[in-house]
Amino acid sequence: MGQGERPAVLIVTVEVAEEDVDELNRWYEEEHGPEKLSLPGYLTMRRYRAADGSPTFLAIYELDHPDVAAVEAEGGTEMSGWMKAVMAKWKRWDRGVWTELAPAGDAGSR
Repeated sequence: MGQGERPAVLIVTVEVAEEDVDELNRWYEEEHGPEKLSLPGYLTMRRYRAADGSPTFLAIYELDHPDVAAVEAEGGTEMSGWMKAVMAKWKRWDRGVWTELAPAGDAGSR
C-alpha cells in the first residue's frame, strides 16, 4: 500500500480573538463540520481548544487517504459568505495533511 492509499489526517490550527470564538464555534458546528463530513473521504472531525498557549483551536479530520484534502487545497470547494467572514477574523492559521505510517517492515513505510 503506497502513501497515497494510506489513511490520513488533515490538521488545522486557528488563532482568533476571544470575541470571535463564539462565531467560530457556531460556524464549525452549523456549516463547516457538516459540509466536510458530507464529502467523500472525510470520515470524522474532532475539535480541541488549547489548555494553554496558542494556537487556540485545533481541528483533526480523519480521511480515507491524503488526496481527499488535496482537492480542497486546490480550490475544489467554493467558500460561503459565512466562511469568508469567519476566516477574515483569523489572526493565524495553519493546515497540514499527515499520512499514516506503514507497519515496520512494510515496503510502503517510507
